[in-house]
Amino acid sequence: MNKAFTLVELLVVVLIIGVLSAIAIPMYQGAVDKSHWSTMLPGAKAIKDAEEAIKMTNGAYTDEMANLDVTMNNADLTFALVTPNNTADPNVIRVTNSKLANVRLASYLDDNPKFAGQLHCEAKTGDERAERLCGKLLMGQELTSADGYTGYLLDQAVDESTCQTANRSWSSSQTKCYKDTATRCQALGMNDISGTANMTDQCGYTNELNRKEIGEEGICYANSKWGCFKSTVTEGGICIGEGSDLEQCGESILNGGTCIAKGWNCTGVDINEGGLCKAIGLGGCSANWEKRTVINNGGVCEVDVSNGAYGCTSVIVNDGGKCIAPNGPTAWGYSCTGTYNGTGCCEGAGCPPYAPKC
Repeated sequence: MNKAFTLVELLVVVLIIGVLSAIAIPMYQGAVDKSHWSTMLPGAKAIKDAEEAIKMTNGAYTDEMANLDVTMNNADLTFALVTPNNTADPNVIRVTNSKLANVRLASYLDDNPKFAGQLHCEAKTGDERAERLCGKLLMGQELTSADGYTGYLLDQAVDESTCQTANRSWSSSQTKCYKDTATRCQALGMNDISGTANMTDQCGYTNELNRKEIGEEGICYANSKWGCFKSTVTEGGICIGEGSDLEQCGESILNGGTCIAKGWNCTGVDINEGGLCKAIGLGGCSANWEKRTVINNGGVCEVDVSNGAYGCTSVIVNDGGKCIAPNGPTAWGYSCTGTYNGTGCCEGAGCPPYAPKC
């Protein structure tokens, strides 16, 4: 006698298909979008080189493609030359691809007053697919917002002047611009990232019902006393706490989130699933008045005790967790002291003798 599938079995199959689709479709879309993007690069470079040659010869750029010694054979691409006649946005070449919606390539000429020689991916603001291509897949740094598009700098080192030109803060330790402007931090319920020394809530929390989550590759820069206190940093998010005292990193760091902190650093934090807490200065990844820092399942606490004392004191390192203490013992003793369970381990000259080595 033949048996039919039960309703539960069918639901399980449908669920599995749904999960696989949710993963596979964005990956496929991303690969297609990157492929269409790559077709725009050679033409943009050829036009820029031709424009710079024209400028060298004639003293000025041209806004006529016919004046350039360049032939374009891809019917999907459209090129726009913006010369000094447009004083609001001069000296830039923009390329669009009819197969890539809401994305533009902007190649800035060498005489552009803001972004000389830079290459930007411009995504229609609010279009998640376009912003994912420019920001995540192409690893662009968000710099500008104009004409309904958000511009991302590609494949170039970022110095302080670049960030200042784009009205962004610059991180010398990360050599990148802080993605979050004051407006965006406020929209997320955070206070102004420029802050003051007395500000008690920048990237942290105001009460138990109003905790902040920093994710989606966002960056919150906290130079206040409390920094990223009791926030959650996840999914590529970064919280940089550059204050001088007390709790700088959040309550939970996971899924590729990073907290970089001075002051009392990563005290009382749960670090899981690829999360990284990097402590620079007094306090390290130690316990606070409520709980001990716990490192689990791929989490890492890295402490630099050259400028501090306590290191990773009284931590709990469980399966898959790692405590890194590259420097030797300080006047206060070894770093990464505490309890080690399962495959939890310690790495570096500052590890106590009893700690399992990674």
